Amino acid sequence: MFRKVLTKALSYRILTGSLKRFVFLYHDISDSGSLQYSPLYSTQVREFKSQVELIARHFKLVSLEEVVADSSNHNQPLASITFDDGFLSVKDEALPYLESKGIPCSVFVNSMAIKQNRLFYGAEMPSINRSYERKIFLDENDIKDLTAKGVCIGSHSSTHKVLANCDEETLREEILENKLYIEGLTGTAVKHFALPFGKREHYDARVLEQCRRAGHEFVFSTNPTFFKSSSSCYERRLIPRIGLTNQTPAELTFMINRPLLKTIDI
Repeated sequence: MFRKVLTKALSYRILTGSLKRFVFLYHDISDSGSLQYSPLYSTQVREFKSQVELIARHFKLVSLEEVVADSSNHNQPLASITFDDGFLSVKDEALPYLESKGIPCSVFVNSMAIKQNRLFYGAEMPSINRSYERKIFLDENDIKDLTAKGVCIGSHSSTHKVLANCDEETLREEILENKLYIEGLTGTAVKHFALPFGKREHYDARVLEQCRRAGHEFVFSTNPTFFKSSSSCYERRLIPRIGLTNQTPAELTFMINRPLLKTIDI
């Protein structure tokens, strides 16, 4: 009974302090009839707009560079919007809306998706290991266009493998080679790396070391919590993100408040 009451309370109103920083993670922004839509990673367009509106009422929405900046000189909580995998719907559906609101965003991309219009999510997720006759991922020209619009382009590995299972040579291919490829498209240094899948079981110390060695300044997990400049994760430059799909306002509010109830490290 107490847990139910507490859950309801944490779903009612967003409770944040000015020092808290949040990074929110999306993938595909499309409706259920779309070719690439999956309830595992897609957010319907209306839900996406509703969620961003709720977040914007309680946070200052800033670029990824600003949200991880080594400064606490702000009087309201900060948040940033990111997208993984590089779906074309980010450019076609999400970006026009975000631009109309003056909200910056970042996109973490994989060279396989850019070059081959597909990604392999692993044998454990056969339902989304699909090939597409129609373009559903950003291509090289799209990446250049987004860069010209001021979108931060980060790396998400070459093929989306579970990096903890990779040997050293494969890690180099997944981490360094993807970084160099993206830099060749954007003409700018790639400072940010999003871990595929992103939970603790999906990476280890070797992976983080390879990311640092390749020149990434920040690595992003999918540990669904906030961070502060004084957090141990920030000192390690390992930044958590809250992944979203089609949560209701109450569910999103609870996800933001949940770290107040318990420490989350998954």
